Amino acid sequence: MKVLEIISPVLVMIILGILCRKWKLLNKNGIDNMKALVTNIMLPVAIFHALATSDYGAETAKLVGIMFIMLVVSFSIGFLMKPLMTENYRKYLPFMVSVYEGGSMAYPLYTSLCGQENLSQIAVLDIAGLLFGFSIYMGMLGQTENGEKINVKNLAVSAVKTPAFIASVLGIIAGLTGVIKLLLASPAGGIYTSVESILTTALTAIILIVVGFSMELTPELFGPCIRTIVMRIVLQAVMIVGVLLAVHSFIGSNTLLDLAVITYMSAPATFSMQTFLKREDGSAYVSTTNSLYCIVSIVVYMILAFFTY
Repeated sequence: MKVLEIISPVLVMIILGILCRKWKLLNKNGIDNMKALVTNIMLPVAIFHALATSDYGAETAKLVGIMFIMLVVSFSIGFLMKPLMTENYRKYLPFMVSVYEGGSMAYPLYTSLCGQENLSQIAVLDIAGLLFGFSIYMGMLGQTENGEKINVKNLAVSAVKTPAFIASVLGIIAGLTGVIKLLLASPAGGIYTSVESILTTALTAIILIVVGFSMELTPELFGPCIRTIVMRIVLQAVMIVGVLLAVHSFIGSNTLLDLAVITYMSAPATFSMQTFLKREDGSAYVSTTNSLYCIVSIVVYMILAFFTY
């Protein structure tokens, strides 16, 4: 029941997206407009708030560094694994075996396991994901989706023009200076919270509807999706071991942090990736793979819960 309580909202919104396509309540233009709303307004606001209200210290810097290196390594290995993937979806493989869905999957599973009061343990891991995800990752995804060759100069230009990356930079600056925390503690804090809340409350719901709308459980798609899931499981298992060893070496032993690492790195690739895709076949492949990978996240959660309790 606890697992159902966590996963039901995700499943309901994905199913709703599927029904919106089946019943023709939404069309591709409507979905594209929703993607534009998410990528240009709602997601940047959520990223800024998350980074602006994070705690930054020596331990945080070490964790962010470890996670950032791991993301670069896993992303790079994804390119080496491309020959193992069918040709139609080969270009998406590096993006599918790296980066994690924190907010919709890892966070609720972890808080159910370790309590809301320990959410910071997993949230700090997501800082590196936000920095990497909305700079190198999404920039290269855009170039890949447009059929362009990976170009470092164009990648840098694209990053500084991307609202999510700008929000990441501004969020870190605000977090280091503590300006937003001061604002939240002031009489005007309620105004900031209300505005931020109304801009981001529907973010997860919209992303999941987009995922559901693009999802297709066809025989042709099932094989590539399962192959991708297997490759991600193998790679992430190795990466989890590496991160845990690095954490124990540079930070120390911490059971709550160990559980955070395992839960976070067992999540599917970020759902927000879907809002940056333009091709229907690519959207279907990514949405279906991520949706199916939620089963892996739930199985890992159940195993951790069995040993924890």
